[in-house]
Amino acid sequence: MANKTPKTDTKKKTKQKRKSSSKFSLTFGKLFFISAVLAGLWAYCMLKILTTPPDVPKLNLDEYWGPYPMNPKPDLSIRPYEIEFSDIMINDLKERLLHRRPFPPPLEEVGFTYGFNSHFLTRVLDYWQNKYNFKEREQFFNKFDHFVTNIQGLDVHYMHVKPQVSSDVEVIPLLMLHGWPGSVREFYEIIPKLTTLQAGRKFVFEIIAPSLPGFGFSQAPVRPGFGPAEMGIVISNLMKRIGHDKYYVQGGDIGHMMGCILATFFPKNVMGLHTNTPLLLFHPQENIFTVLGVLWPSLIVEPQLQSRMYPLSEHLMRLAEESGYLHIQATKPDTIGIALTDSPAGLAAYILEKFSTWTNDAYKKAGDGNLLAKFSLTHLLDNVLVYWSTNTITTSMRTYAETMNKRFFAMRLDEIPTDVPTWGIKFKHDLVFHPDSMLKLKFKNYLHSTIVEDGGHFAAMENPDILATDIFEAVDMFLQFHNHTKMPETREKVQETPNALETIYQFSVKDIYGKEVKLDKYKGHVLLIVNVASQCGLTDTNYQQLNELYEKYAKSRHLRILAFPCNQFGGQEPGSEKEIIEFAKEKNIKFDIFEKIEVNGEDTHPLWKFLKRTQSGTFGDFIKWNFSKFIVDKNGLPVERFGPNVNPIDLEPHLAKYW
Repeated sequence: MANKTPKTDTKKKTKQKRKSSSKFSLTFGKLFFISAVLAGLWAYCMLKILTTPPDVPKLNLDEYWGPYPMNPKPDLSIRPYEIEFSDIMINDLKERLLHRRPFPPPLEEVGFTYGFNSHFLTRVLDYWQNKYNFKEREQFFNKFDHFVTNIQGLDVHYMHVKPQVSSDVEVIPLLMLHGWPGSVREFYEIIPKLTTLQAGRKFVFEIIAPSLPGFGFSQAPVRPGFGPAEMGIVISNLMKRIGHDKYYVQGGDIGHMMGCILATFFPKNVMGLHTNTPLLLFHPQENIFTVLGVLWPSLIVEPQLQSRMYPLSEHLMRLAEESGYLHIQATKPDTIGIALTDSPAGLAAYILEKFSTWTNDAYKKAGDGNLLAKFSLTHLLDNVLVYWSTNTITTSMRTYAETMNKRFFAMRLDEIPTDVPTWGIKFKHDLVFHPDSMLKLKFKNYLHSTIVEDGGHFAAMENPDILATDIFEAVDMFLQFHNHTKMPETREKVQETPNALETIYQFSVKDIYGKEVKLDKYKGHVLLIVNVASQCGLTDTNYQQLNELYEKYAKSRHLRILAFPCNQFGGQEPGSEKEIIEFAKEKNIKFDIFEKIEVNGEDTHPLWKFLKRTQSGTFGDFIKWNFSKFIVDKNGLPVERFGPNVNPIDLEPHLAKYW
């Protein structure tokens, strides 16, 4: 018996251990299950937070921002305004320039990398003091009509330029919004180009260009809380005062932000937004997209544009170098404002340094910042003088303090989608690049991005011709967009009995040589039908890859490619049939090319009406740009549609489904 006791104890202990282990396993399993459920709920909640847009904030559309006591009967008339550079101001400025202290010499061979080069600043200030013709520039500023009117207690200044055209030309109101450290001076070179009828156009623009409140010739608010949203409301009320209930908007920098706010708060008034700074400032998914792009850049941005965004470390370093001003102005604008208000030399250096490095980051290596490569000293100093003569550098910088704060962030305006059609132009050397995939998070009808292989932040002054042409193209597209999205029941039918057109084989087209071609000749072939242009930024890639697809699959898979030249997008197929034939020969084109046609509007070719009806895109039956692509199966049925930014070579797996 004595020998059995230890065995019994051992068995009991083993059973206890098993029970304990079983309880532990059960407890661990429960904890794991609960943790998994909680993690799933957390992930779901985060997804909802990230993807559920907030409501549009409700703000007071008549909030008073002027000084007290409030005038019970304010003058709400629109009054003519004349810009004046008084003798007192000019003499004071010249005295300050004359008696400026000597500047510390720059370090050797540093260019603008430490800031504005003091050697070159001496040249700029000498010119301003001795050669800048103040009275001549005063006349220049007054070449356009200026007005002022009181909005919500603030005297708001604006330029109003109406075109001189015949009655059969449509005049379209365009609100142009400047940024910082710019002013309405930015628009002087571009305004004549926008108010002059262009060849092939049926409209011109009536320009309304206000000085934003607190900038230049517009009065500043006297109390805190006047952020971008409140500024946008003032601008909206200005347009109503002028008499425009519906209008188009163009802007860059802060002007871009104002345009976004107007499109968010007043989508029924803004008929289209054109921006030369297309970006999202405060959208959480934008940050997620950016980080994902570090691992898979092709998911976020087109391969040919990846260098504008990645390597991310390089671009973040540039932003770190160029955003110090933002932190100062967002926290202590009045401190730096005192220095710049008291010193014209300091003001000129502070503003003009931005016109160097924000035009092209490489310019900072030059001793003169390459400022004169794109601008003249007279034009640059015009803009500086706007701030000096009106004493508004401090009030303009307060806009940053009213933007970079909890109150404005809480509105989450970039997360509120807008249906206003939007178009961006992306200059190569601008401070920030956001791909279309990001921009569409907010702009649900983001129609197009124009890619420019030069240029920087101050587009209207640096590249007025490019910007003006792009604005015309954008508004032309906006007009087509509105014509195609309103009253669908009134759209022109493909023909009286559209349902009878079941395949493309019922159509005939003319080839590039003028010969009638019945499309039933393509029975049994998989087709790729494309609208093409010879002068588009997408031309080289698309023609090369279309050729590649044809050579690879024409014999083995009976693929046929039908290319239709079209001049409706940016006037990028202006040539005659003979010139198009010559271009095709230069490109060694193997596939079939047809006569030049229209793919949108009243004169849309019947084939393309059918294609759009059977395979509608993001904007219904509206073709977005050159190189939209339709796949037609062996039975003549349009089966898939792809936008201009989809490269032909990427269609291989889609085409393979129909071999």
